[in-house]
Amino acid sequence: MTKKICTLFLLMTGFACSTAEEKLSTELQEKVLQLHDTLMPKTEQLVSLKSSLDSLSRGKDSVHVKQLIFALGKADQSMMDWMHQFSIVSLSKMAVGDKISYLQSQYSALTNLKSSTDSSLHAAQTYLSR
Repeated sequence: MTKKICTLFLLMTGFACSTAEEKLSTELQEKVLQLHDTLMPKTEQLVSLKSSLDSLSRGKDSVHVKQLIFALGKADQSMMDWMHQFSIVSLSKMAVGDKISYLQSQYSALTNLKSSTDSSLHAAQTYLSR
């Protein structure tokens, strides 16, 4: 009888861990997709500001303006690169633990991308507003 209880306990514990991992995986996927959705409209801003700065790239602040244009372009390209390598389809083929690890790394990459995007947007907007 004790052996049956231990087996039942182990099965229930394993199921609970699996359910918790699935929940974490789902939450991480939602966080990644929400962060992506926050960043996508900013790519339009990056392109627009880059265009606005292009006409100033031959003026007295040309070196600074070119640095701003470079930063905007880099942020835009980084987002495009991230989107090309991210695969939502492959998530369904991964084991839960691998899925969690992959989503954590993707969330971290997007967080860094958001920081560089926001920084380059702020610098360009500040320059253009003076």
